[in-house]
Amino acid sequence: MPYRTFEMIVLGPLHLRTWGLLVGLGIAAGAFLTVRLARDRGISADRLWTLTIVVALAGVLGSKVLWALQPGLIGETIAHPLRLVSVWEGGLTFIGGLLAAVTAGVVYVRRAGLPVRRTADVVAPGLALGIAVGRVGCFLTGLHPGRPTSLPWGIDYLGAVRHPIPLYESALGLLLLAAGLILLRRRTAPGITALVVGLGYLVGRSLLDLLRAGSVEAIAGTDPRFLGEFTLTQGVALLAVPGLAGLLVWVLRGRAHSSPLRSRLNR
Repeated sequence: MPYRTFEMIVLGPLHLRTWGLLVGLGIAAGAFLTVRLARDRGISADRLWTLTIVVALAGVLGSKVLWALQPGLIGETIAHPLRLVSVWEGGLTFIGGLLAAVTAGVVYVRRAGLPVRRTADVVAPGLALGIAVGRVGCFLTGLHPGRPTSLPWGIDYLGAVRHPIPLYESALGLLLLAAGLILLRRRTAPGITALVVGLGYLVGRSLLDLLRAGSVEAIAGTDPRFLGEFTLTQGVALLAVPGLAGLLVWVLRGRAHSSPLRSRLNR
């Protein structure tokens, strides 16, 4: 597949960076979807707009901090501590942003008096939609090159035909969006939708990372590795997936043993 990058979108005198524009659109689309889903479930829309601002700011900062603390970069970060917050210089990792956004989001939700599990359930499809849109920006700007492939949808990039990793992750986001909406429609127990989407992302992203260009290729834009050839997401998933899976089993067992009246109240 012929491929070229689009770093900038020019609209007359207006110059917009493609990646930033798509990420911003992804956040906005996810927020609108979340608010719409929340209104159908009696959750305050105003507080969810505030939640969006909180998680967006925490996500940007967290993505930079975790990037700067990687083993290969921590020496430079200690020498130049400003790197921890210099988001304008680039160098961001989604998993760091996700961890920071979840942490800040839970703190805000608790302080705002919102139901944690039900709020997480309506946020999950919005997150998946944001990933689907934002990763298109990564694709258009040449981020996250994949390993060489002979598949017909490979893109000719950096001297080889490669897996279009951002498009794969965008498709994963759409799949998780569909799964989240289906689970919400079926009125599953509070927390199940969020756990399924979270588990689906970590497992799916970890598998997709196997197709990312390895550090041995030494090509521009290669994603740094955490331990050996493990990416940051794979390292986090090794710890998080068992815990999330255990929580999902616990919630499902609680659902199976709850009475019909209790089930209605949990909705």
